[in-house]
Amino acid sequence: MNQYKRILGLVLLVFLLSLGLTGPAAAQDSISFLTPSWGVPPSEEALNAFMEESGITVEIQSVQMADLFSRVQVASAAGEAAADVIFITEEGISNVVATGNMLPLNDMLANGDLDLDDFEFLDFFAIDGERYAVPSYLQLVMMDYNAARLAEAGFDAPPSTWADFDMMARAARDAGVDEYPIAMGAIHWSWWLIALSMGDPMFDDELNPVFADEGSKAREAMALLYTWFEDELISPEILAGSISQHQLFWSGSGVFHQGWQGSVRVGNNPDVSAHAPNVAYMVLPEVGNTWNLPAGIGIHVDSENVEAAWEFIKWYVGDQNMNDIYNAFGLYPSRISVSSALNEAGAIEGYAEMVEQGMHVNDLPRAVLWWGPWSTSVSEHIREGAATGMSSDEVIDALAAEWNELKDEYE
Repeated sequence: MNQYKRILGLVLLVFLLSLGLTGPAAAQDSISFLTPSWGVPPSEEALNAFMEESGITVEIQSVQMADLFSRVQVASAAGEAAADVIFITEEGISNVVATGNMLPLNDMLANGDLDLDDFEFLDFFAIDGERYAVPSYLQLVMMDYNAARLAEAGFDAPPSTWADFDMMARAARDAGVDEYPIAMGAIHWSWWLIALSMGDPMFDDELNPVFADEGSKAREAMALLYTWFEDELISPEILAGSISQHQLFWSGSGVFHQGWQGSVRVGNNPDVSAHAPNVAYMVLPEVGNTWNLPAGIGIHVDSENVEAAWEFIKWYVGDQNMNDIYNAFGLYPSRISVSSALNEAGAIEGYAEMVEQGMHVNDLPRAVLWWGPWSTSVSEHIREGAATGMSSDEVIDALAAEWNELKDEYE
């Protein structure tokens, strides 16, 4: 009788294995997720629940964005996946999408698992009709400010021109309101933000660098940025690279802050920001153009765990994780239903300013293969020029020459 039970038990086990019904442990898949720190799912409890329910173990690999790009490129050169799931933002389109490192998702997106009409910027990560990532958050590059400090300096509204911006910052410093009133980085973003909002197109339809034209607004923007470094309206710590503009602002320094769509959520969180609850968005001055910088996640082209990776992506862009990411990092959800629910609940601060800023966009050509190396060079030139006494015009000329060299090399 016991022998019969053992045989029956073995037969039942084989049957269950054939159906995949022996529980998560027997059907366990393991995937890796390569992401910067702000892409890590904020709720460990929610992530553990996903792993328990799906039977998929997720290994989180949190790195700096520059390291993420290099790891993907090095692994791909060896025909391997740096990770199964890759977080894509900043210059990720040129560094890992246009270079062929990501798997096209069109077939998976067409199977009905996701409501594609609910996503904004679904085609942002598309090249030649192939979509390579699912958007996880939206990010207009914006500015915010401490309204109470600006009022203390004598102004009841943010500036509508960059000349007024400069005047207000100097007035705030001279009145002793803030020693370093402008929290902007010694990076490409600062120059692009000022130049685009002044109305410079930066590039023409043939991708020629019109930012270098004589008398361009981009030249004016770089000159203005350099005066802020020279006159120490921006903290020397920024130029030295010892702290980011975000860290500096949240520590309590600054009146104006180069932020993003969602940064006010962080700025008014008293647990992390000394400026709470006085932070508000300002729509960018003058023409007011900015650029989009959404993020998404996709699957490495060499992943051997595509099905499990896709299950994780579907969970990652679900309601709970998107809400968790917004609450933790102030990153605006890419799904209309989630952002609408947050707005109706009164959780999105500065919604009207976000909508207004979204009407003034001039996107940069971030999908060209040479954008990644060139954008890195922009930040290096800005810091080097400020440190060595190069003129802003010399920096602009050097950037245009490098753009043209890279363009000739890659085309």
